[in-house]
Amino acid sequence: METRTQTNNAENQAGGSPSSAEKLRPVAIGVACLVLGIALGWMISIRLSSGPGVPSESDIRRLCSVDASVKLRPWTHIVLHHSAGEVGDAAAFDKLHRQRGSWRGLGYDFVIGNGSLSDDGEIEVGDRWRSQQPGAHCKADGMNRRAIGICFVGNFATGKGLSASQLLAGAALTQHLATKFAIPPENILGHGQVKDAKTLCPGKHFPIDFFQAAGRRPQPAP
Repeated sequence: METRTQTNNAENQAGGSPSSAEKLRPVAIGVACLVLGIALGWMISIRLSSGPGVPSESDIRRLCSVDASVKLRPWTHIVLHHSAGEVGDAAAFDKLHRQRGSWRGLGYDFVIGNGSLSDDGEIEVGDRWRSQQPGAHCKADGMNRRAIGICFVGNFATGKGLSASQLLAGAALTQHLATKFAIPPENILGHGQVKDAKTLCPGKHFPIDFFQAAGRRPQPAP
């Protein structure tokens, strides 16, 4: 009896009932997974915030800033365009617009590249924005004087949609401008949505709803 009792005690200590360390093992594994998940999320967010085509909030503010001597216009709308071609950048469009008779050149305030002549998602700022002059991108409904013009390089009527970098950069820019000028989501329009605008720009593959949603997201005041 004595020997059997000793054997049973030994079995209990060896594996019959879990030790304190074994009880804590699942907790330790869970904590390790949580820490790893947080670390991975942090690394991914750092990569996104610093990657090409994903400008930070400070980048957007810097891009949208104008000289202190320049008075900001009371913009009420944002009109979104496509270039209707797969190759281009602000310099190319500036040249084209001058050839078409616009002595001030580039008709847009901002151009967002697709990797052809400028980086994918790169935001280029036009001279009209820097000097706060009326645009030359949408005559319909007087939008040249009321609306900020943003052009995305690409053809979204027949070609593929926007790149991920263009989407993210465009959303960040739209959100900042909508917040800064108190522009409501319903005033963020595709060119073809403007009253009396007879155009299919920016194309059926352009996600207008995505940018209107970006305008609804809260953002700290600049």
